[in-house]
Amino acid sequence: MRGVAALSVVCGHAVSARPDMVGPAVAEGVLTILASGVDIFFVISGFIIATTATAHRDPLSFIFRRAVRIYPVYWLVLLAAFASSSWIDLSPEKRPPLDLGLIFAWTYPNWYLGPAWSIAFELHFYAAVAAILAIAPNRLFELLFAGLGMVVIALVLRLQLGIYSHPLVLEFGAGVGIAYLHRNGRLHFSRHVLATSAGLFAVGWYWIFVSGSADPQFARVPTYGLAAGLLIHAVVSAEIEGRSFSPILQWFGKISYSLYIVHYLVIRWMINFTEVWLLSTAATIVASIVLSIGLAWVLHIIIEAPLIGWGRRWSADQRTSDAPRREKAVDIPARVD
Repeated sequence: MRGVAALSVVCGHAVSARPDMVGPAVAEGVLTILASGVDIFFVISGFIIATTATAHRDPLSFIFRRAVRIYPVYWLVLLAAFASSSWIDLSPEKRPPLDLGLIFAWTYPNWYLGPAWSIAFELHFYAAVAAILAIAPNRLFELLFAGLGMVVIALVLRLQLGIYSHPLVLEFGAGVGIAYLHRNGRLHFSRHVLATSAGLFAVGWYWIFVSGSADPQFARVPTYGLAAGLLIHAVVSAEIEGRSFSPILQWFGKISYSLYIVHYLVIRWMINFTEVWLLSTAATIVASIVLSIGLAWVLHIIIEAPLIGWGRRWSADQRTSDAPRREKAVDIPARVD
């Protein structure tokens, strides 16, 4: 599903990049529904992180693997965007300095790489998980659910806690809930769940785009967020019951992060030099998508895959070397997570 989510966002940005070419209403309408790929990403992240953190509870190893996963590709594309900003417009606003918040993707919005705003949310979620692993790793789910309850309280009382008081944070909670159900053997596939998910995506699009929600970010949570949660629930349940998915979708899942990071810059280059490419509107959109996919594949092969493999090996070596010390410290067999 990561591949589907990434392609959704890429197509939305490709179509909406030039409202003067496709029409403002079409651009906004398409982006409104396809931007729900980010909501799917958040739910997937909540599920994967809660699942892996339960199995591997060392906070330093967790932080290291997340950093290796996020930063190399991000930094390379950020550097390209920073250099490109002298020739092309990456955003209508004035270019800000490249400060530490942007370099480490901790703040949002991100002027240089627009879609990277979601990485800031991801990193704040990772920080919360790492803190729990350092303090009470055996209470991961309980403390995550408690933290999500605090987010709800902050929203109700309008407390300003930065990203931690943003409604989209609750979408990570949907993924955590699915991980909890999965751990306790309570996931069961149902086609009704998929139908409900599709309906909620449609309701979200109507509420945000057609009706014009006063608070689109809040409106996303009970519609796109819940729909994404039900979708991932159905997908994980289907996998548990032995259903398989297309190899093409699996391939797109592998390159999804690189695709998500690099596509914005590719699209900005395409639309800033339309007179050079001599392409029609449709051809420009298709070319932007195809070039983004191709470049994402190259980044995955050259940078992402080798570093992920190295990070996993390092983490495994650390667990192996730490096991004897843990056994000696507690004088009982080391727990196998």
